Amino acid sequence: MKSRMRPSFAKYLVRFDDICPTMNWRVWNRVEELLLRYEIQPILAVVPDNQDPALCVNGPESSFWERVRRWQARGWAIGLHGYQHQAPGKVVTANGCGEFGGLPLEQQETKLRLALEIFARENVTADLWIAPFHSFDALTLAALCRVDLCVACHGYYLWPHTDRRGIFWIPQQLWGFRRRPAGVWTVCHHHNAWGSAELSRFEEGLKKYRHAIVDFGAIKKQYARRPKSLIDRVFPEVYRRAALLKSAGMVLAARKTELGPSSGLGDRL
Repeated sequence: MKSRMRPSFAKYLVRFDDICPTMNWRVWNRVEELLLRYEIQPILAVVPDNQDPALCVNGPESSFWERVRRWQARGWAIGLHGYQHQAPGKVVTANGCGEFGGLPLEQQETKLRLALEIFARENVTADLWIAPFHSFDALTLAALCRVDLCVACHGYYLWPHTDRRGIFWIPQQLWGFRRRPAGVWTVCHHHNAWGSAELSRFEEGLKKYRHAIVDFGAIKKQYARRPKSLIDRVFPEVYRRAALLKSAGMVLAARKTELGPSSGLGDRL
């Protein structure tokens, strides 16, 4: 007898980072086809003035900003993904490097204003902030408030909420579709290095979770007035610890497989 799956009340957002004129257009064009076919309205993290060589996969697309305007007209959310996607070598953060974290407030604010000026010149509205390299600090948040960009997609929260600064947080916890019993889960994708296998996996995820995928506007409407609660304070640490334990378990299982059942590894650990 087949076991019945427990019902899931989770909702998912689809997000793509590192959107810029020199990204992998061969893969992106296929991604865009899938998004349209399955009627998904994603969050797109757009780099206003890319200077990161790692994101120079193809030659620059001359119609880039026209396409960004078309995406936004469809209802796809456009995130301000930093300014130039450059990480100063001297700035070391929890994620290794960052374009904003560690810099003085005035420098961070200047970068944000320059980035927003490019968006304004191209007639594109920043719906939210998405930090390059997933890295920022408390001064970044102060700078975001100064430029009136008070929506961010970051953090291992279970539910979106608005903090005491007035910043609305949409959590981002996954890099691939995973079944979750409840909560709002943003699945972040980086398509520049994708091949056919990753595209197939992405389409399978869309097929499987399509009924539970929502858009930025719906989440903002439902949760923008929800204040930060105790569970929002506790859940990130619980989630991190659970992820570390799972990772350690996978490493242990891999080592046991490599060494074989008679290695005595379990006794030594």
